Amino acid sequence: MQPSASALGSLKIVIVEDDATVRLFLKDTLEKKLGHQVIGEAATGTDMVRTVLELEPDVVVFDIHLPRLNGLDALRQIYQERVVAAVAITGDRDQELVRRAIEEHVLAYLVKPVEEHQLGPALMIARKQFDELRELSKENASLRQALQNRKIIERAKGVLMKRYRWTEAEAFRRLQRGAMNRRTTMVELAQNVLNGIEVNL
Repeated sequence: MQPSASALGSLKIVIVEDDATVRLFLKDTLEKKLGHQVIGEAATGTDMVRTVLELEPDVVVFDIHLPRLNGLDALRQIYQERVVAAVAITGDRDQELVRRAIEEHVLAYLVKPVEEHQLGPALMIARKQFDELRELSKENASLRQALQNRKIIERAKGVLMKRYRWTEAEAFRRLQRGAMNRRTTMVELAQNVLNGIEVNL
């Protein structure tokens, strides 16, 4: 059974394929059989870059062999500005190409002739992996921020210990209490200390 749009929610998709017959088949399958919305189409790699950046789809389904700019190079250009879930389609079974597709963050890969029953699962895999990757990068960003905040607080503690001859515990407690009294965060108060702003603790 085909995964329907309800399993994924209806996705906004851009199709990139230089063969008009294949493009029409993909569009019909995605919209009529799977309940997704095709918001844009392109036939060349350069148009792929422009269309995806302009329309911001949830998923781009693209042929690797495109005129003017191949699909993987086009995807790399898109990724410099915006990350998108990508499903690649190709007519050849070249292992080197598969390896490169994986390096370029292609999340699902279909070999022509593409059949209706393959499209639904490919979209589902691409979207699920994309969501997981995005979640991971969010976690990494918040971890980085937490480490950065800790460094700022540590440095401010050092300044206060030197300035007032406080112990480390005392400097920490003063920062904590000062932040609560001012209804601000410890890191903001610590940054003020480091910036030389007079702070009564």
